[in-house]
Amino acid sequence: MTTAGGGYVESPVSGSRGPAEAGELIAMLAGSRKARAELRPVLEPMCARSVDCGEVPAGLTTKLAVNVFLIATVTGLAESFAFAERHGIDPRLLQTILDAGPMASAVSRAKTDKLVRGDHSVQAAIVDVLKNAELITDAARESGMVSPLLEVCRELYARTRELGFGGADMAAVVEAIRDRGAAS
Repeated sequence: MTTAGGGYVESPVSGSRGPAEAGELIAMLAGSRKARAELRPVLEPMCARSVDCGEVPAGLTTKLAVNVFLIATVTGLAESFAFAERHGIDPRLLQTILDAGPMASAVSRAKTDKLVRGDHSVQAAIVDVLKNAELITDAARESGMVSPLLEVCRELYARTRELGFGGADMAAVVEAIRDRGAAS
C-alpha cells in the first residue's frame, strides 16, 4: 500500500448510534502523521473530535481502554438498578439522584433511562459488547496484565446472551445480574 503511495490509518471511534447520528463521535487515529492528517477532513462530518494516538495499533488499544471504562460503567449502573429493585427503591428516584450527581454522563443518563423504562432497544448490542470484552480480556492476558473487573463483566454479558438478550442493548446486562440474584 505505501509503495503505491497510499497509507493506512486505524480510526476506531467512541460513541454509539446516537453520537454517530449527531456527528459527535470521537475518533482515535493511529498511523503515520501524514496519513492521519489526510484522513482528518474525511472524519469531520461524523466526529466531534479526532485524537492522535500514535502509530498502529495504538488506535485499537486506545479504543479497548475506552471500552474498559464504558463496559464497567454500564455494568455497574445495571447492578445499581438491580440492587435498588431488590431493596424496593423506586428506579425513578435512583435515576433522579444519579442523573443529578457527579458521576452523571451522556452514557449514564441514556442507560439509566433505558433501565427505568425496561427498554432494551439497541444502541450497543450485548453481542458486540461481549466481543469487545473478550478482546479486552484477551489483550490484557497477552500483555501479562490481569483484568478482574472485565472478566466478571465478560461473564455477565455472556450470560445475558445465553438468556436470549444478545441483540438487546448493553443495559440488558441487568437481566444476567437479576438471574444471578434469582439463583441465590
